[in-house]
Amino acid sequence: MKRALRRLPGWHSLSLARQLVAGGEPRQNAVARILRPDNLFQPQGTTAYGRYADELAAAKDALATSTPDILSFGCSSGEELLTLRSHFPTARIRGLDINPVAVRAARRRVHRAGEDATISVARAGDASGEPAEAYDLVLALAVFRHASLNDAPPRCDGVLDFASFEATVASLSACVRTGGILVLRHANFRFGDCAVAVDYEPVLVGLPSANESTVTPVYDRSNELVDAASRDDGLYRKRG
Repeated sequence: MKRALRRLPGWHSLSLARQLVAGGEPRQNAVARILRPDNLFQPQGTTAYGRYADELAAAKDALATSTPDILSFGCSSGEELLTLRSHFPTARIRGLDINPVAVRAARRRVHRAGEDATISVARAGDASGEPAEAYDLVLALAVFRHASLNDAPPRCDGVLDFASFEATVASLSACVRTGGILVLRHANFRFGDCAVAVDYEPVLVGLPSANESTVTPVYDRSNELVDAASRDDGLYRKRG
């Protein structure tokens, strides 16, 4: 970590050092910027307990089981995992995040809540290490996006690329059981452009941005900006 800081310009290094000392989300964000792990999409770890209540309620209604296995991809520091617990009291929950600081924070939060037995957390940049068709509900909420695209530049090259998005979504899809639900929210790409989309039927799609003053820009397979109204994030059911 110290060697990585020394390679950065002085002012940048100082700013990151301050974030590292601050702890919490600033530290988590600084570590993401320093490590720049392969397949990092969203470097910001912003999260909160109780988000996505409407989406989780819709997912609960759509599931065929009352004791689902759930995968939260990009679980950040664990608030999302405990939110899932509040909606799914008997679920087995697995959290994945690419940021080591976030993973440690999530494990501490889960432990303090006394949920170690039914909530696990691991570090991963995709779901390729998870068992095939192991989950009834797989979520990636505000994961496939980058704040530097909020001003909607004409191309997203150099920030995000569709090929990485599609490959990661494919790894998530491989974990979804037949009849299970995949939830994508606030992505800078469209699920319908992915090859695996043919395996799904929409449940609740075309959902608006949480804050319409900062509408999530959308890019196509060629990484070119398209009309944001064409976004199709939401809930999808895996066909049999």
